[in-house]
Amino acid sequence: MFELNIPIEDLRVDSRSPQLYLNGRVWITIDGYDFPQRGWFDSPLSFLGSLRAALGNARNGEEADFYFWEGSYFVKLVPIPPTPDARHVEVFAVDDRGRDLDEGGSVETSCVCTLTDLDDQLRAKLGQLFQWAHDHHESELMEFLTRMTPAPDLE
Repeated sequence: MFELNIPIEDLRVDSRSPQLYLNGRVWITIDGYDFPQRGWFDSPLSFLGSLRAALGNARNGEEADFYFWEGSYFVKLVPIPPTPDARHVEVFAVDDRGRDLDEGGSVETSCVCTLTDLDDQLRAKLGQLFQWAHDHHESELMEFLTRMTPAPDLE
């Protein structure tokens, strides 16, 4: 089981100019294993953008990586089967400090899940971020998130 974790209550807009920068906690959980660790501080927008791009590549049958921006951690998606009609991916949480896994890093944990599940989790997190931005009058963040995905309905 794969879970994307971004506690909304910890988010903070650190800068708006020259570039929008959102700080917070972001990590994944695979079958109870938190990677890189529970409560990891990072850039949620960069992480989600990297995940979004990786999902697009995986839907095309290509192996793809998405990254944590702090530290030496990334997640590899391997489509099953490696064709554009793949419905599943194997997800590998990789620490690349040790340079194993064919010199790409050591696998901390892995699982198999559907691309639809990953898409749904990404969409849900983007929706939560959009709602948070709306509630905190962060118009620049709302505009940025709208470019990543259509704006969700607000409660």
